[in-house]
Amino acid sequence: MAMPEVLAELSDTIRPISRREFNAWGADGWFDDERVELIDGVIVAMAAEGGPHLKVVMWLTNHFARHLDPDRMVGVSHPYAVSEYSQPVPDLAIVRTADFHAITDAVAAAELVVEVAHSSRRRDLVVKARLYAEAAVPEYWVLDLVQRRLVVHTDPVDGAYTTVDTTSEDAAVEVLGVTVPLPTVFSLTS
Repeated sequence: MAMPEVLAELSDTIRPISRREFNAWGADGWFDDERVELIDGVIVAMAAEGGPHLKVVMWLTNHFARHLDPDRMVGVSHPYAVSEYSQPVPDLAIVRTADFHAITDAVAAAELVVEVAHSSRRRDLVVKARLYAEAAVPEYWVLDLVQRRLVVHTDPVDGAYTTVDTTSEDAAVEVLGVTVPLPTVFSLTS
């Protein structure tokens, strides 16, 4: 039986996993050999990091760390608790230093969340956009390495971003006082 058929057959007996359960299992070593995140109560395998994705994440991390005001910090690939049943692991999250000291159980008030998308494009553009909007993250970026564009989500209201803008690979964008030259970013993918 194929996976969708199994899920359809079992749908009335499946229950979501909470963040508390997910984190306890992780602490017990259940996920030591794999990269996973919790999305709507489902354990989801994350794409392998490597190649262009890794280079872009490293460059962005360095760029933001060098140019952000000292009252902000860059978190890289850390769990972000957005609800009782969701804990995605964004590529980057920028938080205020004051909020950093209040972080407990992977909860933080990110000002910007960034996903670098290749094989995860649909999940990042649709599912994670909803999750971050529900968590009221003010600005969410998807750097789409396939279509060589930046998709910027802003103005979260009632679990959805009301503004979604697309910027081409030949532009520069500014966020939190930092200019990000997209030609430089996308040159890392060639």
